[in-house]
Amino acid sequence: MDDDLDVDLGYEDVEHAKVVLKKKFLPWHKPRKQYIRINQWNYFASSLVKALGINEEGKARSLEYLSLPGADLLDVRSLHSVCSEMGVKIKFKGLNYIPPEDRESMTDQLISINELRGLQYIDAASDVYPDHLEQLANKKSIAYQQIISQASTYDVINIDLCGSFLEAPPQDRQPNYYKALFELLRYQADRRTEDWLFFITTRTNKDMVHLETFKRFVDVMEGIFGSDNVIYQKFVDLGLVNQSALEGKKIVVDKIDGLSYSNLVSAGIGKWVLNALTDHMPAHNSKMLKTYGYNVHSNSDVPCDMVSFGFWCKRLPVKAVDTFGLAAGGINQQARDVSDVVRVSRGVILSSVSAMANVDDILNDADEFSNALRASSELMRSARYDVEEYEAWARAEHEKTKIRIISDSA
Repeated sequence: MDDDLDVDLGYEDVEHAKVVLKKKFLPWHKPRKQYIRINQWNYFASSLVKALGINEEGKARSLEYLSLPGADLLDVRSLHSVCSEMGVKIKFKGLNYIPPEDRESMTDQLISINELRGLQYIDAASDVYPDHLEQLANKKSIAYQQIISQASTYDVINIDLCGSFLEAPPQDRQPNYYKALFELLRYQADRRTEDWLFFITTRTNKDMVHLETFKRFVDVMEGIFGSDNVIYQKFVDLGLVNQSALEGKKIVVDKIDGLSYSNLVSAGIGKWVLNALTDHMPAHNSKMLKTYGYNVHSNSDVPCDMVSFGFWCKRLPVKAVDTFGLAAGGINQQARDVSDVVRVSRGVILSSVSAMANVDDILNDADEFSNALRASSELMRSARYDVEEYEAWARAEHEKTKIRIISDSA
């Protein structure tokens, strides 16, 4: 029947498809998202390429990249512009479940993959698989088989969510992001020896975080305060929670304001990633990088309710001695203990949360917005969008944001 989707639709079926410029725009099409792609994802990915030397003669290989790319693969397109300048191919793997009845999105994704595979600096083995991120914890799923079981490790993992990965209750037995991300982080830690990057974008506002999950974050922070007065004092000095919500080293949940809630969630995410990578051997440090955020809903009580986190992950050397006493000196005796690394990283997390860059405020500057719009327009053009229509939409959305910023500061 005509209404049935051919699930075996392949790349050859879209080579001669009629291309119509798209005019439907979504929240992640705004220039502020491209600002993050350029200044966080692409910037640190290019830094990693240099650190690993994979753009050097004799060491050249593809950059292994995992993401949730969407049908347009905008993140891959943006990263390609950087990697092509460095002469480095991208081998991307993606997860994007599209309902069988959504023929338009399916065709659009196939066209996008076909386009990208035709580029000089895209590895031909790149692909996107039809499954949900949550299924990474299910060893029988497409996600697990393609992303973990049949894969090497990844140089860059980019988990860009529209919502929040914190909405499920702790230890929920249903498929959820906690299990999937923990599986992914430990997969990397157990097998990876080179440095790697982990990005995650998630909502952090109160109605997008399960109450029990938030309480776990508070309990962890209070536990740290009890054993590490330096971290507690830094937490207080940075003003991460309104003073009225602090009673000694206890956080009174009922008294925290919206910004304090978001700060605690952000710090909790940083600590959760750090623990996932350091609580088990082999351990990896996860240094939190510069954090970026923006506001999704105009009635939000916080400046940023969507936050993009980045972590530079590095395997920690293990001290070892010959218990037979035959070899003198041992191995890696100058390496820092994991506990010392964790203590320093906790402070970095607090500093990064405190110094979060508000992209809405940055783009309130006319020149910054013009630069971001120009870069975003070129990206949208590459994905077959009507740029004239897009720029009109982007400017209108930007005006709404400016009005909100003025209202909030009044």
